[in-house]
Amino acid sequence: MKKLSRQEKHEQCMREIKGTLVVTLICCVWHITTAFWLNGRGLYFLGMPAWFSVSVLGTIILALAGVAYLLKFVFINFEYDDEEEDE
Repeated sequence: MKKLSRQEKHEQCMREIKGTLVVTLICCVWHITTAFWLNGRGLYFLGMPAWFSVSVLGTIILALAGVAYLLKFVFINFEYDDEEEDE
C-alpha cells in the first residue's frame, strides 16, 4: 500500500474519477450510437434485433475492458485517511 501526501491522494482520486468518467462516456456513446444506427435495418442476432444485441453485448464488453484497463493503469492501492503523520 502506497503512502501518499494529502495532495497526492487528492490528485489520485481526481485521476480515478476522470478515468471512470471516460470509460462511462465511451460505453454510453457505443450503446446509443449502435442502437440508433442498427434500428430499423431488419437484422437479427442471437434471436433478437441486431440493435439490441450489438448495443447491449458491446457495452458489456467495453465496460469489462475499461474496468480492466482502469485497474491495471489508473487505480492504485492507498489508504484515504485524514490521519496526520507524527514525525
